[in-house]
Amino acid sequence: MNRRLSARCLPLLLACWAPTAPAQGPEKTDFDYDVPVADAPIESKVFGPRLTFIGPSGAVTIFYGQFNLAYQSFNDGQQTTSNLVDNGNWNARLGFTMTQPLGENTLRARFESGLTLRNSSPVSQTETPDWGEWRRTLLRWFEVALDSKYGTVSLGQGATAANGTTGLDDSFTFIAGATDSTDGFGSFRFRNNAGELTTVAIGQVNSALDALRRFRARYDTPVFGGVMLSASYGKNVLVPADNNDYYDAALRWTGDLGEIAMRSAIGYQWIDNPDGNLTERLAGSVSLLHKPTGLNLALSAGDEIDGPNYYWARAGWRIDGLAAGTTSLSIDYYNGSDFLS
Repeated sequence: MNRRLSARCLPLLLACWAPTAPAQGPEKTDFDYDVPVADAPIESKVFGPRLTFIGPSGAVTIFYGQFNLAYQSFNDGQQTTSNLVDNGNWNARLGFTMTQPLGENTLRARFESGLTLRNSSPVSQTETPDWGEWRRTLLRWFEVALDSKYGTVSLGQGATAANGTTGLDDSFTFIAGATDSTDGFGSFRFRNNAGELTTVAIGQVNSALDALRRFRARYDTPVFGGVMLSASYGKNVLVPADNNDYYDAALRWTGDLGEIAMRSAIGYQWIDNPDGNLTERLAGSVSLLHKPTGLNLALSAGDEIDGPNYYWARAGWRIDGLAAGTTSLSIDYYNGSDFLS
């Protein structure tokens, strides 16, 4: 079997390693490496304050949530399907975090569930799910983590080591569309030349090859020179039919290059099907933000060994012209190959 790593991923390796200089010790940082941006609680002046409670022992509990309803309209060349949906790119959710200082260490816990709204991802020309049905796959986070000078150990349902490495994006327009469009329109089906609906859906040929949340054990190193390494092992306990073992490793770097804020990440995934083959994926992304102007650029690419590959680019502009908050604009391009034949 011919095993290859796509040349499209090599610039991402260089982008991750080029800025990494030796450092004297762990650094303080405001960036949460553990949580992909799209999974973090909203931080914006136009949203109401979160509920925060501080206990006698110093434990801080924060309750948060969001609604993100959207009007979904899809035209397949013959008909238009429109619905009021929960935006699958950043769905409605409720959750809480708890932080307990333990001397020099910190114990954290997080619980989060999506709400029982009609998510945009399963809607198609022939299927419109009902509102109000809770499924265990809506459980997004259920984990505990311990932070120490030796790094972070976390256990439970949450982000695997490579989760989010393909979707770094500082345009703040991922609410309208992520690196791929599977969450917004993934179940809509293509038509053939005769105008008939096929069995091929957008989500089958449009993917960022990103790792997902799993019930996992994960370790993150301390941050040195803006660099953090991560590794995890997990299982998909929310879908009993999934017997795969999920192994991830990732490298992240965040820092400033003059007036440009840069984030980069690359992840490697091993998906071991005990009844089938081993799937290996290399994918990553880079995000650049010019702080004085708000101009930004995001690049992402990925390759599955002996399988599909993709590359993606998004150019954006963030403008502080309205009292309500920042206006974010972007345009992006996606190209994928060999997802289906």
